[in-house]
Amino acid sequence: MVLSPWLRDPGTARMTGLVKHSAAGPYLGFALQPVRLCYHLLRSPLDSSVSLELLDDVAVHYADGTLLLEQCKSALSHNALSDWSEDLWKALANWIDLVASGKVDPAKTSFQLYVTPPRAGKVSSTMHAAGEPPAVHALVKEIEKKLKARAQPPKCIAHVQKFLDTSEAHRDALISRFFAVSVDADPIEPLRVLLAPAVPTASIDVICQSAIGIAKEWADQRIRKGIPAQISVAEFRKNFHAFVQRNNLPGYLPSFTVALSPADAKAVLKNRPVFIKQLQLIEATEEQQLRAASDFMRTSGDKATWAEQGLVYDGSFDDWEESLLRRHAAIQGEVKDLFADKTEVVQGRTVYNRCSVLDVPLDGRALPGHFTHGGFNDLAERRLLGWHAKHEALLDKEEEQ
Repeated sequence: MVLSPWLRDPGTARMTGLVKHSAAGPYLGFALQPVRLCYHLLRSPLDSSVSLELLDDVAVHYADGTLLLEQCKSALSHNALSDWSEDLWKALANWIDLVASGKVDPAKTSFQLYVTPPRAGKVSSTMHAAGEPPAVHALVKEIEKKLKARAQPPKCIAHVQKFLDTSEAHRDALISRFFAVSVDADPIEPLRVLLAPAVPTASIDVICQSAIGIAKEWADQRIRKGIPAQISVAEFRKNFHAFVQRNNLPGYLPSFTVALSPADAKAVLKNRPVFIKQLQLIEATEEQQLRAASDFMRTSGDKATWAEQGLVYDGSFDDWEESLLRRHAAIQGEVKDLFADKTEVVQGRTVYNRCSVLDVPLDGRALPGHFTHGGFNDLAERRLLGWHAKHEALLDKEEEQ
């Protein structure tokens, strides 16, 4: 099995060879919010719904009209629950705005700050424990005392001041229903616990990753349509259970990657790797090149991850790539016969178009939609195939210049 030259580091980080991109807390390839969205969809009552970036990072909407608002913070390099944490006070300020605007009723709302990995702070712990107004009043006095003792105000002073300036009724209602939750070293672990009774241990991370991906895609679809990203728990659970029954088999190969953003895909084009040069030889559109860039990077990342996790056998990719080469050669021969009157550019583009829509199974197993297309471009990157009949000579000529 030959992997692309950028695949040097473990995990999905392999995909950063051409595109420099990183984000705090890449949990199974996802940011923290989709992970928490999925968690709440799997554990909330069937008659509730869960939203993403509607009222808060994540919110659970219960059938009786009550709410759980959750701010999700990945604190890998800082303490999001320290006394003067920007994360802590900004979350409180956001909730104060929601309460003051009338968008949420504090008497029917729980306010949760979820932080991973485990962190702690004196003020946040006191807030968590303050269930009655007298405890909140004592907390306010303690915060004011701490502020006066400082030589300089903290960077989060604007948010702190908003908390101190809000009405006593709003502040009491907010803090009496505030919870700081920071117990998970890995936010995927609660998902594993939920799924463990129905999923074999060897498949647990694959199914977790798939569940998160489904939840995120459902939310993304709603956002793209311009409607609230609010998902019915019953609907999600029904579809996810059907998905597990259908795919919880040895033949299931999930994708561990997401499509590149337009900016990242354009960054690949700017670097002009060989597979992009090959597409430019046949005058492929920019849209085709952007799709090729995304599919190439996703396929490369999935290949490496599947091999690492033992989801494919040694030599499987070699046999699969041989199948792609045979299909390419057959299509190339057919196009040459049928379109002999066309230019080599048009012939090459026709070959590419036909190859780009193929789905070739791997060891009889269905593959994600991007994978075969990405595989063809990976072979083009290694110059094992080309779209233009004279691609070898044309590429060599460019390299000499």
